[in-house]
Amino acid sequence: MPSREDTAAIPGAGSVDPKDHPPIALPDADWAWFTERCAALALPDPSAWRPRLEALFGHLSGVNRWLNLTTVEGPHEWLKLHVLDSLTALSDPRLGHLAEGAPCLDLGSGGGYPGLPLALARPQVPWVLADARRKKADFLAAAATLVGPHVRGLHLRGAEVARAAPDLFKKCQLVVNRAMGQADEVLAEVAPLLRLHGHLLLWKGPAFEGQERDRAAAAAPKLGFKVLGVRRLHLVEGDPERLLACYERI
Repeated sequence: MPSREDTAAIPGAGSVDPKDHPPIALPDADWAWFTERCAALALPDPSAWRPRLEALFGHLSGVNRWLNLTTVEGPHEWLKLHVLDSLTALSDPRLGHLAEGAPCLDLGSGGGYPGLPLALARPQVPWVLADARRKKADFLAAAATLVGPHVRGLHLRGAEVARAAPDLFKKCQLVVNRAMGQADEVLAEVAPLLRLHGHLLLWKGPAFEGQERDRAAAAAPKLGFKVLGVRRLHLVEGDPERLLACYERI
């Protein structure tokens, strides 16, 4: 993070308004690589999303100069580690049959991932991007406007949902979470949010296979969840394995 003195010299510092952080064009070579990887992973063709992804990249890059949202820099790494990584959820069959009207929630969304790319890909359902930190929630609310009216940002902790967001209390059909904390703690945070037979999808690295997975499996039935399993994939051959752990509210 820049110091207080340095921040004053940054254009758009203190503002999350997309007008102050215009789109940044994605290089053709990086875009070609991204579309090829989407095809290789059996993900939707992202061609129609390019203008909005460029708007999201410009907005994130501009705000990130004064608000710590991500350590990822450059269009190629952003497309890979934020956008492509988020979209891998679409290969899960539960995301192929989302019901219209029932909300989907990205809890602890931070810089907006995986929620923003998933909201681009599934515009038929309402998406909420929630974060417990006010400045990041304000950023998410602004970023949501670049995707569509079906997306909104919210300042929220899962434990506060019954009071602060009654429209989400036991109403969500899907909650997604990437890098918010230990899986058993996330299960407890998400329990008041999911409706019966709703799903929680967690993005995890290889270290999940061990004590964290065992603790989550032990906590799940006590919190009203069933473990559905873990899917494994590689964003690029040779990269560390990515894990998507799925739980169902029962």
